[in-house]
Amino acid sequence: MEIVKKNERKVMKPLLDWAFKYLFATEESKPNLIGFLNILLNPEAPIVDVQFMNNESLPAAQNLKGCLFDIICKDANEDRFLIEVQTTQTVNIVDRIIYYTCRLMDRMGKSGSEWDYKDIKRVYSICLMNFTFEQDPKLRKDIQLYDIEEHKAFSDKLNIILLQLPCLKAESIDECNANYEFLLYLLREMQNGMKTTEQLKNEVAQTNLPQATKELFYKVLDTADVASLSEMDRIRYESDLKNYMDTMSCIEFATVKGEEKGRAEGREEGIKEGRKEGKAEEKTSIAKSLKTKGIDLTTIAECTGLTIPEIEKL
Repeated sequence: MEIVKKNERKVMKPLLDWAFKYLFATEESKPNLIGFLNILLNPEAPIVDVQFMNNESLPAAQNLKGCLFDIICKDANEDRFLIEVQTTQTVNIVDRIIYYTCRLMDRMGKSGSEWDYKDIKRVYSICLMNFTFEQDPKLRKDIQLYDIEEHKAFSDKLNIILLQLPCLKAESIDECNANYEFLLYLLREMQNGMKTTEQLKNEVAQTNLPQATKELFYKVLDTADVASLSEMDRIRYESDLKNYMDTMSCIEFATVKGEEKGRAEGREEGIKEGRKEGKAEEKTSIAKSLKTKGIDLTTIAECTGLTIPEIEKL
């Protein structure tokens, strides 16, 4: 049995699917989620409790696309919160989060004459991405419905917060400014896996953050302590970690091969055509590698932009 010294304890990579839900989507870790939402949204009246909701949204018809949310919950005011985490580049991420947000709002509708549109509550969709999706990326983008002519918000019922983690420039916790930057710094350093639980706790302790925020971060770190996991939870985490590492390895390998082929074809057929073919070949190569690793077809489609029928033929 491996003996782990207290000052060498490692933390889970929090952006993995199982790990994120373990840290923020169980009854035991609910205080972590409440703190997460309060820091990111900074509401006038702090959120004091949330109720987890069914994370599956079935389509209205058999030929339509359903949704499987990462985490959804509601507070005492019936406002809804959707939290999505993406670790690998996903095609059409903006369209996806808009679709998910609208599906969550659609779920508020009820049959019968007693329900009215005025009963629609606010929806907050938070998408945490470990990649960038735009040419000039920003760490945080807050989006609402906007009246172009009047130059003001049209409604506060639909809110989208996009967080692009690679845009966090802080190299130390002292370089963070807004509270949410401290939270993202902590998640980034945990994901990088280069620091132990105690090292990260010491960094938090040296900040001027409110004590309640420090205690929240300590609790997240304690929850993420790999050594504290039960045997079954450790197996679940390590399985998720292996799938993640395999996926990243396949994507990296296929990207290199795709670029090499694109350059070779570019020399023969022209730079422009070579790049186009190289990108297509890269998508196909990535899809083949992920399919060989047993990754589900829906995830492969989201990562590559290929359709499921195209992937099935590979």
